[in-house]
Amino acid sequence: MNRTKTVALVVLIAVASLPAVAAATSVNVTISSVDVSPAEPVPGDEVTIEPTIENFDSSSAGYFLDRVRVIEADDGPDPKEYAEVKNIGTLPAGSDRSVPLSMSFDEPGTYDLQVNVSGRDTDQNRVTRLSYPVSITVEERYPQLDIDADDSVAGVRADGSVTVANSLSSPIESVELTVGGENVTVTNRREVLATVRSNASRSVEFDYRADDPGRHRVTATLTYTTAGGVTDTVTDTVTVRTETERPQLDIDTNTSIAGLESDGTVTVANGLGAAVTNAELTVAGDGVTVRNGRSVFTRIADGESTTAAFDFRPSAAGDHEVTATFAYSTPGGATRTVTETVSLQADPLRDSVALDLSTRQGGNSQAVTVSVLNGGNAPISNVSVRATSPNATVGRALVDRVAAGESRTVRLNATLSGDRAAVDVVATYDVARQRGEAAASTALTQTPGTIGLTGLEVVPDGGRLRVSGSASNLGTTDAQSVLVSVVDTEAVTPTAPNREYFVGTVPASDFVSFDVYATATGNVSTVPLEVEYLVDGQRVTRTVEADAAAASRALAAGPDVDPNSTGGGSLLPLVVGTVVVIAVLAVGVRAWRTRRGGD
Repeated sequence: MNRTKTVALVVLIAVASLPAVAAATSVNVTISSVDVSPAEPVPGDEVTIEPTIENFDSSSAGYFLDRVRVIEADDGPDPKEYAEVKNIGTLPAGSDRSVPLSMSFDEPGTYDLQVNVSGRDTDQNRVTRLSYPVSITVEERYPQLDIDADDSVAGVRADGSVTVANSLSSPIESVELTVGGENVTVTNRREVLATVRSNASRSVEFDYRADDPGRHRVTATLTYTTAGGVTDTVTDTVTVRTETERPQLDIDTNTSIAGLESDGTVTVANGLGAAVTNAELTVAGDGVTVRNGRSVFTRIADGESTTAAFDFRPSAAGDHEVTATFAYSTPGGATRTVTETVSLQADPLRDSVALDLSTRQGGNSQAVTVSVLNGGNAPISNVSVRATSPNATVGRALVDRVAAGESRTVRLNATLSGDRAAVDVVATYDVARQRGEAAASTALTQTPGTIGLTGLEVVPDGGRLRVSGSASNLGTTDAQSVLVSVVDTEAVTPTAPNREYFVGTVPASDFVSFDVYATATGNVSTVPLEVEYLVDGQRVTRTVEADAAAASRALAAGPDVDPNSTGGGSLLPLVVGTVVVIAVLAVGVRAWRTRRGGD
């Protein structure tokens, strides 16, 4: 980058940590702070140094400010003065005042300055002087230019841009940008930007054309004026390469995998300034098999582009080259050829397919759910999922395609011929012109329907024993023709209304309630019940003993005896009942006698 005399600046402001304080007989004043702006001035900028003078509450009088000035520090008895303000006014006790002083610096460098304050108290007219050191460093800086100009074709207009970035602490004005080149024609070569704010940027676009092939220099020149009135320039130069006229070819190949066919495109852009005819595009590869690699175009107009698709398959992993050749005729009848080659990286094929199995338990008709997980980097197709088992008949399923990183789920229905079946599942598939296989195993189980009598309760009912409960199916298949009956023994006899109870069908994991009746001879401890049912065509018979001791004792004691009570506690209700009856009879007799006496 070539630059003329530049204007750039950085400023460092140092202020003494301990301000000067003077205490007179009647006033107590100080320079409490000094502010400098702009923080980063450049040569010629207007710089403001603003001290703040404070008259403390402890002062007994006001302080009249005679003069505030900025001088060069340590410059002897007659220092150089940069700015001065006189007769500022009175500063009452407990107040402060800021006094701005303006100056500029024409040259970069470090300036050691001092703020001097001279004043007197309003009571005794005694003079008090204050001082405060200030150090300012000014460095040259300049706006930045950035030219963006791509390589071009000889005789073809191209686009470019220039970005102007103002990194100065103040705006630049009267900004003018010109762009020119060596053997380069620029259409809009001059642009007036007027003002560019501090820390802002502006971009200007331009058109350029190089008529001859080769390398050409493009130069941008920026002329501007700083806030301090200094006018300067800055330049930037880049070199652009201009090639002989030819159409542009752009080859785009997707991410490829060894052995897997992928898609690619070639875009032909005609920027010659005239149409091309009789064009033929061919695509070939090194270590790459190309399919549909030839395209023919009758005419491609100037400024137009066309895209042709092709398929390619790398033979192995690694780096390969794909070359596009475009042959065409110019308007003058000349035949020309342009070639473009790109490199592509073929990844190794990663075949990683797994099966995730889950089962739905039930009777002899169950299902196996198979998730085909493709963890490889290539899609799989023609997926066939099948299962085998010595104790079950299992279906099969087909899946068209599973993309890389995805999964597909199928369901295989199974019919068991026994209580348990081991199932082996195998999935075969095509991946990158080869056959793959994944396998997994699971087990199917079934629990035949089993009827248990639950919640049994025996209670006396009109001189009989009523047995209530539920016929519960504890298995995973249905139980059919379920019959619950009272077993006839020497002490227990089935009786109406239900000597037996036909429950019917009890589905898997379900129940049906029942009631049966029996008469007992003497005290019995249990009532035997028989349950019969069919499971998978097989008749099952079971006998269950229902606890009847309490109900039998209650039945023997009489209909008013609680079956849950003991013998020792039965006298109290009888006594209470007798007392109640006597009381009722006494009340009745008394009422009868009263009526007789009234008569």
